[in-house]
Amino acid sequence: MRGHTTTMSLDVESRLSLLMSLLMKRRRTVRLQHGNELRKLEAWRRRRNRMRMYQQQSQQTLTLLLMRERAISYSLENPNHCSFLVNFRPCDWLDRFRLSKDTFLYLCDQLRSHLQCPGLAPEEKLGIALWKLSSKPSCPLLQSTFRVGHKVVYKCVKEVCQAIVTVLKPTYLHPPNAQALKDMARIFNARWGFPHCVGALGSVRIPLPARGNADGSHFLVLQVAVDGQGLLWDAGANFSSGLGTASILENSLLWAMARDGGLQASLENIFLDVAHNYFLLGDATYPLQDWLLTPYPQKGGQSERQARFNLQLERARSVADIALLRLRARWQCLLAPSGCPLVPTLGLACCVLHNVCETHEQSFDSRWLEGLETTDSPQALSPSCSSITTDVRAEFLRDSLCTYFERQTVG
Repeated sequence: MRGHTTTMSLDVESRLSLLMSLLMKRRRTVRLQHGNELRKLEAWRRRRNRMRMYQQQSQQTLTLLLMRERAISYSLENPNHCSFLVNFRPCDWLDRFRLSKDTFLYLCDQLRSHLQCPGLAPEEKLGIALWKLSSKPSCPLLQSTFRVGHKVVYKCVKEVCQAIVTVLKPTYLHPPNAQALKDMARIFNARWGFPHCVGALGSVRIPLPARGNADGSHFLVLQVAVDGQGLLWDAGANFSSGLGTASILENSLLWAMARDGGLQASLENIFLDVAHNYFLLGDATYPLQDWLLTPYPQKGGQSERQARFNLQLERARSVADIALLRLRARWQCLLAPSGCPLVPTLGLACCVLHNVCETHEQSFDSRWLEGLETTDSPQALSPSCSSITTDVRAEFLRDSLCTYFERQTVG
């Protein structure tokens, strides 16, 4: 009887053990199925996200392609307007717009979002504006090509210039950072033989209509800082009447930048055995500062070493005159402002376009210089009374550089 009881007990325990093993196996099976479902769900979510990203990228690519092709399709549908996109030869692009077709399309893509106002297509607005900026007042071929009147031309010029200053100026015309200053000083010394210098200052006075004044003493003064490659890294365009370069410079953003340490060099960048900030070069109409070197005055005579320094400075400073000459030869609206709405924004836009053309290595036709008369050449403003005093450190720096060039000549 006892054996039978023991056998039943073992049978019950074996059954319980079997049941527990079945339950555990079932639980593991459920867990595995649940895990597989989760993995499948996660894989499905990933595929869906990849598909969404692919669709978005495809849509963006398609949009860009459609925007690129819009110019061609629009020109085929409107032969009286955008036909120049198809019909212009390479020489026509350079002659009318001062740049190549590829650069024109690049500018159009950059400015398109700011040229979407009702009216002409962005390609037409940019073409009209560039043609007008590169021409003197009388350009009947422009109006006959686009079939627009004077008011439409001026409106396009204003809209495009504002877009250029808003969109492209932060990229092509901005103050340099510390690394850029170091590179600019190296390039300027290699090309022009002037160490620790990051550029030259130049000013040009653009005559404006009298606007009610009998003497006509109204000008747009364009003051620029040019690096060793002929690119502008600072530009200011302001209306001025009777002011000299010293007064204009003192009220410019460049003056504030230099005063606040914007031309500061790193401590390890030793120059003439001392740590010194970078400097610019200017002609005799500018004030001598520790960041702006000017030639020795001719009054009272000059020593041989001082004359040698002046020649070296004038040679290096000519990079600003060359840049201003190329600027005005390429954008000849600056030569005859009476025919277009010349405002500071237009002057800054021409400076930005100058950098775009130089950076993209656009061809420069020497025939454009034939349109510049002798009086059209960049002219320095006459000096005027100013509250700026000569810096003693600037005189010491100039004398040190004078000794530096003297030793180079002897060596």
